[in-house]
Amino acid sequence: MNRDVRMISLLAISCLVLWSAGCSSKAGRSDGSTAYPAPIDSMPSTSMTDLPGTERPGPGMAITKVDPATAKRQMDQMRAEQTATATAGLRDVFFGYDSWNIDDEGRQALSRDAEWLRTHPAVQLKVEGHCDDRGSTTYNFVLAEKRAKSVRNYLMELGIKPERFTVVSYGKERPFCRDRSETCYQQNRRGHLVVRP
Repeated sequence: MNRDVRMISLLAISCLVLWSAGCSSKAGRSDGSTAYPAPIDSMPSTSMTDLPGTERPGPGMAITKVDPATAKRQMDQMRAEQTATATAGLRDVFFGYDSWNIDDEGRQALSRDAEWLRTHPAVQLKVEGHCDDRGSTTYNFVLAEKRAKSVRNYLMELGIKPERFTVVSYGKERPFCRDRSETCYQQNRRGHLVVRP
């Protein structure tokens, strides 16, 4: 009899776990209806179109071990980009919380950047989008991509050709500042231009 009670209890707990797992896969809407979420490997769409040169990680990407020669080459390339970017004196564009709109200060910085780019027509740029660490990884990835595209689009409006740009979203994965303060968050919400030597 004691064994039967345990078995029934175990079955009841199993049913409860299965039922709650099934309910958690539905998303509630404000009108009370439910919807199933998109598959995990799909990327959220953005409101701005992708141009050639936009980098996106694909589903099923795996991390592999890198041989020392490849790691050294990548580090050398990163250092060369940092040096070229510092020499160019290009300025970052900073964004408000949960925004990808460029303010007056950002437009002024991009106008100066566009002047430099016009005098250096062979330079290729990587436009990086970044966020602070608040919010989900997926949300910040999309927001950072919109920020990078805003920077790219504004530079295109200023006459810089689109084939000179590569757009990359890092979301919240590469913070400039790691403190938990609004000043630090502001520094992380940026569009960063990198000169590709």
